[in-house]
Amino acid sequence: MKRFMQIWMATLAALVLSAMAWADGGNQLMKNQTHWYQAAAETVGPVDGISAKEGTLLTLQAGSNLYMEGGSTLHMYQMTAHSLKGSAVVKGSATDLVKALKAGKVGTMSLVVPLSTLKSRESGLDDNADKALQAKENPEIRFDLKKEKLAAGTASGAYVMTATGTLTIAGTTKPITLTADVTVVNNQIHLKGVQKLKMTDFKITPPSISLVVTSITCTDDIEVTYDVVFGAK
Repeated sequence: MKRFMQIWMATLAALVLSAMAWADGGNQLMKNQTHWYQAAAETVGPVDGISAKEGTLLTLQAGSNLYMEGGSTLHMYQMTAHSLKGSAVVKGSATDLVKALKAGKVGTMSLVVPLSTLKSRESGLDDNADKALQAKENPEIRFDLKKEKLAAGTASGAYVMTATGTLTIAGTTKPITLTADVTVVNNQIHLKGVQKLKMTDFKITPPSISLVVTSITCTDDIEVTYDVVFGAK
């Protein structure tokens, strides 16, 4: 019996230590996990009508991602862009983009989200979002740059861009200022940032669904996270 108890205690201790090690590893995995809505857009391409008669044309590159998060009286929700379009014209050489950005020589920069590809994992949410965003009449969300300013970031080779422009959602265009973390590697501009918005600023009524016993209403506040790369063809 004494021998049995010794074996049992040793086995139990091993199981506890294994569980602790697995939990620690699991936490590390969760910290590094990419959620479904953070996946790169499946298709990227240039914005129609933008060309570089003078300067360098940059277009959106594979690996770019944009998603939206919001809340409701029931739970948080996410929608991700499965397709993105982006183009920029820099008045300078693609081999010295930092110099051009510091000089404010970005003549044009546009980022477009086709609403037909902005999806969640719930068809009901997608249908209500299309109605709220008036997707049939206004099939895209669009940001157009007016001017930008580049400043040094906290790390070597990192910068912070303040981009002033307009954002058009559901047919309403509003002035907006974005703040993005920027790196320039291999003649590509990598921009990352989070922008808080309110639906009502764009004359959008937050969607709601009436059920038998309750109703679900989306909050006015949303966050748009973008992680995009512009590069020469």
